Amino acid sequence: MSRLDLLQSPAMRRSLPILLATLSLASCTAPETAPTRPDLAGAAAGRNVVLLSIDTLRADRLNAYGYAERTTSPRLDALLGSGIQFEDASAPRSITWPSLASVLTGLYPSGHGVIQNGYELPDDLPTLPKLLRDSGYSTAAFLSNMCRANHQGWDEFRCSQGRDTRASEWALKWVESRDAENPFFLWIHLFGAHPPYYNGGRLAAEELDPGYVGDLAPKKRFLDAVMKEGLELSAADRRHLDAIYDASVIGTDRIVGGILEGLTASGALENTIVVVLADHGEELYDHHKYLYHACSVYQTALHVPLGISAPGLLPQGQRVRQTVELIDVVPTLLDLLGIAPPAGLHGVSLRPYLERPEAGGRGKPAYSEYGDLRIHTVLADGWKLIDNPDSLTPYCFAGGPPDLYPIEEAELYDLQQDPLESRNLAEMNPGRVSRMRELIRKRFVDLQSRDEAQELPEDLKKELRSLGYVAP
Repeated sequence: MSRLDLLQSPAMRRSLPILLATLSLASCTAPETAPTRPDLAGAAAGRNVVLLSIDTLRADRLNAYGYAERTTSPRLDALLGSGIQFEDASAPRSITWPSLASVLTGLYPSGHGVIQNGYELPDDLPTLPKLLRDSGYSTAAFLSNMCRANHQGWDEFRCSQGRDTRASEWALKWVESRDAENPFFLWIHLFGAHPPYYNGGRLAAEELDPGYVGDLAPKKRFLDAVMKEGLELSAADRRHLDAIYDASVIGTDRIVGGILEGLTASGALENTIVVVLADHGEELYDHHKYLYHACSVYQTALHVPLGISAPGLLPQGQRVRQTVELIDVVPTLLDLLGIAPPAGLHGVSLRPYLERPEAGGRGKPAYSEYGDLRIHTVLADGWKLIDNPDSLTPYCFAGGPPDLYPIEEAELYDLQQDPLESRNLAEMNPGRVSRMRELIRKRFVDLQSRDEAQELPEDLKKELRSLGYVAP
């Protein structure tokens, strides 16, 4: 029988509709090919790295994090939008030196030993600049703060003493003059959002809140007086305080824009991983009539912006909702660059989020420490516990009253319902308090600690007191 005769036979004519239906059903139910998940391990090998850290920048004062009172951060927003933005990044301490040391080491402050402003990084500690220089990178740091922390691993290191424009100019000149054969690691730290918020100049008084007739101004003596004298700020005072701070964010944003324009003009940015973050935020009178940050255990100072971009490697405009920590920066960069991490890091690589930023899941808890005191915080599943087992009231403002910043033995907050942490639910939820205390215990019980007291030189103590800190 020919093939044509077979197709025209009665048996085949009866079977053909069933066969076609079966094939059609099979085509509908065949499993779809899962989208390919990019593998970013080592995918950025040989790329430059720029770490742009900004002092005292509250995440919730950037438009990219939902601030709607006024436009404060178009250039920072564009930078965050050019890569992956982490919506819930957490600092390990609301003070500069411990927090930035954690960014450089992947360790909590007790692990790297810089538990207070003025403390030095240990000589034997692996840091990001040391690891990258050992891998063939040219390294340079241009800082406006944290200049005397025994920084090592830098081919060039300069401190601008709070002058952000100078630091940014030095950085761009270094990029233009460096040896182009090697990739580079560049760290720029900007200071202008730090009190007294001078990056804003007279913008608050002249444009953001004209007509204000009170005493507040971007000058330390006026800001200090609020806390030293326990002043009650009126609604008009609060508006002007917000305007002063926002002006400093706007001024800092403009400097960031200049840095990005310079890096783009040099041609370096297209082959560069850029990490932008803040060391901590600022209270601005939200708790205990306190303006600054060193005492804070609240999200106003612990929630920080964090973004990672890499043209052609990471997707643009993506957001990660899970909680992450600043200690995760080092393991993440090393993972992307294909460089083996040192043993004992406290942070973890965020590469899975970079590969699938839309992935669900709760994320991991985030923690903070408080120097050599037993005060800790933990953030987990939308809840926040502040644990102060010794019922201490820390003295944290030079010249201020000793009882300025009381912290309860346990403070528990539902951040989804109470993001400003105004209603302590600890007494109503003893079981949750106990479980979250156990999280803290398990996290820190086996971690190697270097939290030993260091003696500071007198000139450094004077410098720190001039910024409002209590120098050890």
